Amino acid sequence: MKIHSLELRNVRGVEHLVLSDIPATGVMIIHGDNEAGKSTILDGLAAVLNVKYSSKGKDIKALAPVGKDVAPEVTLKATIGPYTFRIWKRFLRKPKCELNITAPQHQQFAGREADDRLAEIISGHLDETLAEALFLRQGELDLGIAAAGIPSITHALDGVSEEGGSGTEDTALMERISKEYGEYFTDKGQEKASYKALEVAVNEREAELRVLAEEWESLRQFVEEVERREEELRTIERELPEAVIEEEERGAEAKAAAELAEKAARAGEEEQRRAKERDRAEADLAARTEAVAQLAALEKDAVAQGAKLAEAAEQAEEEAGKAAELTEVRDEAKAAVARAREEAKRAEAARQRSRSRAKLAELDALITRLDEADEELSALKAKRPDVVVTAADLRALEKAHEKVAVASSLASAAAAKLEVTGPSDGTLRIDGEEVAFDGRATVSALEGTAVGIGEYTVTYRAGDGAGDRNEKLEEALRAEEKLLAALGCADLDQARARRDEHAELLTAIEASERRVKDLLDGRNAQELKEERDRLRAREEEHGEAGVGRGAADETEAEAVLEGAQRRLDEATEELERAEAELKPWAERKHATALAVLESRAESTRAQISAAQAKLEEARAAASDGDLEAARDAAATALEEARRAAGEFGEQLAAANPALAANLLEGARTRVRNLKTRHSEATNRVAELKGRIEQATGVAEEADQAEARLDAARTDLARARKRAEAIKLLRETMMRHRDAARARYAAPFAQALTRYAEVVFGAGVEFELSDSLEVRARTQGDTTVDLPQLSGGAQEQLALCIRFAIADLVGAGEDSAEEVPVIIDDALGATDPTRLSLMNSLVARVGARTQVFVLTCYPQRFDRVPAAKLASIEELKARA
Repeated sequence: MKIHSLELRNVRGVEHLVLSDIPATGVMIIHGDNEAGKSTILDGLAAVLNVKYSSKGKDIKALAPVGKDVAPEVTLKATIGPYTFRIWKRFLRKPKCELNITAPQHQQFAGREADDRLAEIISGHLDETLAEALFLRQGELDLGIAAAGIPSITHALDGVSEEGGSGTEDTALMERISKEYGEYFTDKGQEKASYKALEVAVNEREAELRVLAEEWESLRQFVEEVERREEELRTIERELPEAVIEEEERGAEAKAAAELAEKAARAGEEEQRRAKERDRAEADLAARTEAVAQLAALEKDAVAQGAKLAEAAEQAEEEAGKAAELTEVRDEAKAAVARAREEAKRAEAARQRSRSRAKLAELDALITRLDEADEELSALKAKRPDVVVTAADLRALEKAHEKVAVASSLASAAAAKLEVTGPSDGTLRIDGEEVAFDGRATVSALEGTAVGIGEYTVTYRAGDGAGDRNEKLEEALRAEEKLLAALGCADLDQARARRDEHAELLTAIEASERRVKDLLDGRNAQELKEERDRLRAREEEHGEAGVGRGAADETEAEAVLEGAQRRLDEATEELERAEAELKPWAERKHATALAVLESRAESTRAQISAAQAKLEEARAAASDGDLEAARDAAATALEEARRAAGEFGEQLAAANPALAANLLEGARTRVRNLKTRHSEATNRVAELKGRIEQATGVAEEADQAEARLDAARTDLARARKRAEAIKLLRETMMRHRDAARARYAAPFAQALTRYAEVVFGAGVEFELSDSLEVRARTQGDTTVDLPQLSGGAQEQLALCIRFAIADLVGAGEDSAEEVPVIIDDALGATDPTRLSLMNSLVARVGARTQVFVLTCYPQRFDRVPAAKLASIEELKARA
C-alpha cells in the first residue's frame, strides 16, 4: 500500500487539512502541538479505509467537530496491490461515498457499491493484521506481537526458510481438519456443547432410569414405613395420659418453690436497706468530727498571717517613695521629647513645602508636553476613514477574484461545442447571420443557438457540466461584487491603495500613541493633572505664588530638619533611660504582695466565721451524742435483717426452685412432643398411602427408560470414535506446523537482531515463542523479561519489532503486501544517545518504504533525512 495524498474536512478540531505530493518512499515528519490534529490524521485514514460511509457508530461520531453542524469528510489517494484509486467519504450528515479507480483501468463507483468495491480491494491485496501492527498509535506500542500470526510475515518467511519447507498454516487440508475438529472442540480444546450434549443425553437417560428404580424401591419402603408408623401411633396413645398427670404434679411443686423464692428476695432487700442506713449514720458521725478539725486549723492559720502582714506593710511603704521619685524624673524627660518632636515636625513641614514647589514645576512641564502630543494624536485619528480596508479584507477579495478567474476558465472550457465540416466554398449561418466558412468550424453552442447546415455535416458535442460551470462563475462574480460593495471600492486595485493608505495612517497613530505612552511612563494623565492642581492649591494656601525659590531652600530645610531630628533622638534616649530605671519600681511587687496577704487574711476570717456558724447549726439539729446513738441503732437493725435473710436462704436452697422449674419444663416438653409425634405420624401415614396409590405403573416406565439409555449410549460411542480420530489428526498436523515454525523463526530473529543491535549493542539476543512473540531480552549473562525493561527500552524494542516485520514483508519479490509504517508520538522516553540510534533506524526503513512520523517534538528526528517535513498548521494553511 502506498499513500499519495490525504485530505480532511471538519474532522474533530481540523477544519481543513491537505497532505499531498507524498513520495513513494522516505520519512514524512508531520509536527504540531498537542490537540493540533496529528492523531486525527491517523483516525481519518483508518475511517476512510475501514468504516462504511453510512456508519453511525461511536467511533465515527467521535470524528464530528464539537459545536459545529457540519459533516466530517476524508479523501484518500493511494495504491493497494495493482489498484490506484481516489476514495472520498462524507460521514453522518448527508453521507456519501465516491471511488474513482485510475489503474489498472478506469472505473467509478458511488454509494454502497464504492464501499463494497474498496472492501474487495483491501481484502484481496492488503493484510489488515499487518496494517494494524505497523500503524503505531500514540500510547499503543504493544510489545506482545505474534509475528507468525500475520499472514504477510508467514508468506515472507516461507520464502526465506533454509530447508524450503512451507510455513503457511491455512492450507486446504488444515482448513478441512479444523472445520471437522470445530464440530467437536473449541479453539482452546474444550468439548463443544453439541458434542457434550451426547454425553449429557446418556447421563440424563441414566439418571432417568435411576429415578424410576429409586421410585420402585421407595414404593417398597413406603409400605414398610406405614406399618411402623401405625405401631408408633398405638404406643403414643398409651403414654400420653400418664404424661399429662406428671405435668400437673410438677406444676404444683414449681409454684411452691417460686413463692418461697419471692419471700427470700424480700428479706434480702430488707438487709440491703438496713445496711445503707448504718452506712449513712457512720458517715454523719465522721463528717461532724472532720468539721471540728477544719475549724481548729483555720484559727491556727489566722494567727500566722497576722505576723506576715506587718512586715509586708513596711516594705510596701518604702517601695512607694522610690517609685514617686523616679516618676518625676520620667515626666520631665517626656516633656523634653515632646518639645523636640514638635521642632522636628516644623522642620519636616518646611522641607516638604520645598519639595512640593520642585514637583509642581516638573508636572507643569510634563503636562504641557502631554497636551501637545494629545492634540497631534487627535488630529491623526480624525483622518481615519469610515470603512477600513484591512489585510484580511484584501486577502478575501483577492481570493474571490481568483475564484472568478478560475470559474471563468472552467466555464469556457466546459461550454458545449458544434464542430461543422464541409466544402470550403459554402456559407454557414449562426443564429441567422452568415459567416465565412473554410471547410471546418467550431461553434460554442449556448441554449437556443441555431446553426444552418445546408448540405454540410454537423456534429454536436455536449459540454460536461456547462450549466454547473456558468452558475459557479455567476456565483463567484456575485461574491466578488458583494465584497467590493462592502469596502466601497470599484476594483481590487482601489482596495489595495486604500489598504496602503490606512496602513500608513495606522503607523503614524501608533507612533503618536507611543510618544504619549513614553511621556506617561505607566502613569495616568488625569491623576498627574489632579496632583499638579493639589500642589498649586497648597502653595497658594501658604501665600507663595510661582514655582519656588530653587534647590537652596530644600538644602537649608534638610539641614534644619537634621538638627531637629538629632535633638529628638537625644531626648528620646534620656526618656528611655528614665523609663528603664522606673520600670522595676513601677511594678510595685511589695504592694502586690501586701494586697495578696490582706486578701488571704480576709478569706481566712470569712472561712472561720462560716465554719463556726455551720457547726453550731449542725449541733442544734443533732448533738454529737445523738449521732453516736443513731449509728448504734442502725447496726443492731442490720444484724436482725441479716439473720432473717439467712433463714429464708436455707429454706430456698432446700426447695431448689430451678430444679422444680426444669422438671416442670421437661414434663411439658414430653406432653408436647408426644402430641407432635402423634400428629406427624398420622399425617405421614396419610401421605404414604397416597404415594403408594400413585406409584402404579413404575415397572413399565423403567423398561422404556432402559431402551432410551441404550440408544443414547450408541450415539455417544459413534461420535466419540470420530472426535478422537479428528483430534489425533489435528494434533499430528499441528506438530508438523510447529516444526515448520521452528525452521522459519531464525529469519525473523535475524531481522530483529539487525535492528536491535544498533540500539542495544552487539550480542543482544531475544527469546521468541512458537508464534514469534518476543518474550525476553538477553545481553551478556543478563536476561530480562519484557515487562521488566524500562519504559524507554520498551518503546525502542517495540519499534525494532515493527521495523523487522516491515523488513521481512518488503524483502520478497512481491511487494503488494507492503504497508506504510506510521509512528504517532513515539520515543518520548528515549535518552539522547539512543534517540540518535533510533533516528538511523527510521532513516533505514524509510529508504525502502513510506514512514510517517507524527510528533509534538520534531527535534527528536533531526538526524533523519526527511523526504517531507511539514507542520500541522502549515498543512491547514495550504488547504
